[in-house]
Amino acid sequence: MFVSLVLWDLSLSIQTVASLRSHLRDYAVEAYSTVPGLHQKIWVASTGPEGETWGALYLWDTWDLAYGRPPGVSKVVELIGYPPTSRTYFGVEAATGGLSAVAALARGVGLAYDPDSPPPPTRPAEYVPPGTPVIWRNRDRAADPPS
Repeated sequence: MFVSLVLWDLSLSIQTVASLRSHLRDYAVEAYSTVPGLHQKIWVASTGPEGETWGALYLWDTWDLAYGRPPGVSKVVELIGYPPTSRTYFGVEAATGGLSAVAALARGVGLAYDPDSPPPPTRPAEYVPPGTPVIWRNRDRAADPPS
């Protein structure tokens, strides 16, 4: 299994955490329940004096799904007005849950439990849709997306 963490700094968007909540209720939660290979998507947000952040944590079956193009049901780039300001990808080495009715379902899952697991994934160049403005927050990245 693999995880992708995708975040937006909303400082340049007309959207806010409050305005994006209706997108979850009216569309996104139901739409993402139909995405093949997606175990779980957890939407996250923070607000405060430093600004507003919006994003999601995805748990995927395969690296190609975790790192591939956004699922066809995604509409958030159009709503926010620009691509994510941060994307991070991980291989799931192990998983468990706390004391709950479903915790045992995740226990013992992950690359650490697979004797034939590949080495940790190496991230290729980011996919950025053609014509989309890109905001790079890390100063060591180029100003333009890779071709």
